Amino acid sequence: MKKLIPKSSTILFFIIFLFLLLNFISYKLLLKNLYDNHTKNQEITFYKIQKETNILLTKVLYKYSNQKEVLLRKHKEVLDYLGKNSYNDSLDEISKIINKDEKNNSFNIYITDENLVIKNTTYKPDINFDLSFAKDLFEQHKKANIIGISPPVFEMYSLKFFSYTDSFLAKTDKRILQVSYTYNELEEDLKKLQDLLNSNQDIKSSNAYVVFNDGYVGDFIFKSLKSYKPTLDDITARINKGKELSSNINEDEYITNYFKKDNIEYKVSYLAEKSPIFDEAKVIFSIVFDEDEFNNNIFKLNLAILLISVIGIITIFIIYKVRYEENLLKYKDKFIEHSVHEIKTPLSIINLNVQLRNKTSGEDKYSKKIEGALKTLENSYEDMTFLHTKNKIDYVIENLNLEDILKNRIKYFNVIATTQNRQLELIINKNIFFNISKIELHRLIDNNLSNAIKYSKVGSNIKIVLSNNILEFHSFGNPIRNTKNIFKRYVRENENARGHGLGLAIIKDICKKYKIKIDVKYENNQNIFSYIFICHTNDTK
Repeated sequence: MKKLIPKSSTILFFIIFLFLLLNFISYKLLLKNLYDNHTKNQEITFYKIQKETNILLTKVLYKYSNQKEVLLRKHKEVLDYLGKNSYNDSLDEISKIINKDEKNNSFNIYITDENLVIKNTTYKPDINFDLSFAKDLFEQHKKANIIGISPPVFEMYSLKFFSYTDSFLAKTDKRILQVSYTYNELEEDLKKLQDLLNSNQDIKSSNAYVVFNDGYVGDFIFKSLKSYKPTLDDITARINKGKELSSNINEDEYITNYFKKDNIEYKVSYLAEKSPIFDEAKVIFSIVFDEDEFNNNIFKLNLAILLISVIGIITIFIIYKVRYEENLLKYKDKFIEHSVHEIKTPLSIINLNVQLRNKTSGEDKYSKKIEGALKTLENSYEDMTFLHTKNKIDYVIENLNLEDILKNRIKYFNVIATTQNRQLELIINKNIFFNISKIELHRLIDNNLSNAIKYSKVGSNIKIVLSNNILEFHSFGNPIRNTKNIFKRYVRENENARGHGLGLAIIKDICKKYKIKIDVKYENNQNIFSYIFICHTNDTK
């Protein structure tokens, strides 16, 4: 039973299809894995930063709870001093008094004008700083008849934590006195947190909000430019943001949102939890991640998959076209195989009857034409038989005399040439012997003679020249447009001419097998087919 072996194009088609399918599945898995890893890494980073931020804020709030009463007492000392002195005089004397037990002059004094702009202070960087954003809070403290005191505030331009007291001055009901306390000795914890933030290039900003039940919002921005000093609008916006987050995020809730700014996508993550120091306060952590690099990587991955898919689809299309051509060739080969079996018997009958007719009635011009046509048909039959059997039979290689073979084949084709008004002329300048099978040498010579007769001009002379190790066929005719293309199977230079386009393809296979060099050229209105045999002669030994 004949084994069904799939064609190479079919196997290649399924391999590429399977590759594309696996490629698509791998892409989906890789994409999911990238998103999952990216999200998980961001969550891990968030909780690391949240932990360090929480440690820092816990220390600050603990120091605040211990320092609050001291800060209120210092504020009262300054109020008593200002009750006896001008608000515009130097504050150096009272500053020394309230800092006499402090190594780093932790307490500073601020006096505003009627518009709540700082005009006199022991902390010179805050001259002309506008406190209007806290006007409502100042009014609330005045109405409650208390000295206000703020939880710690982190100021980016100094990279320090401060708490501020506030009260209106007695001599004018519109000016504010503030006394601040600087939380020193937190530099190491702050540096540890900022190093962690700076180690991740994707972190755009890191904020924390401490929101008290009375409405006070303390905001902490730990990743920003050191020289950045917030404007009144910045402070107001941050306070409002803290209030908004406090009302929208429940305790121990982790949420994420996306937003775009300047055509760059960002991801912001939030976590709210109860303050470990104050029951009436909630701490909200916020980190903004830059998604631009991750999105670029996803874009590159999508582009690579798209290119692979396009190449795969194009390859499948090419295979489809090749397979189509293969099928055409297969059908033609099947036709030839079928024709070989079908032609043999009628061809033998015709040949036998022509011989009997010539024997009984003698040869005439009609019998010559029949004989010529019959020989042409026999040559085609021999070509088809050779194609059908060449891969199934090992032909016997002999050392053949080219002169004898040429004379024999020209005698055979003389009938064909005469009936078609052409003449064959053999010229032997130097004979050679060549190791080749007789059948293959016949096919090489016969197909050249058949083509020369078929495509030469009527009434012309066809020369066959053997000189040393070169065999040439000269015929007058139209120049060949593509000398390489004519050696392909089923290709004919002149589509109007009869034949299957097999002869020269057979010649090429034979020449390739025996390393016979082929040269085709057009000179003096003649097509010249040259075959250079690699063999020794008396002149080339």
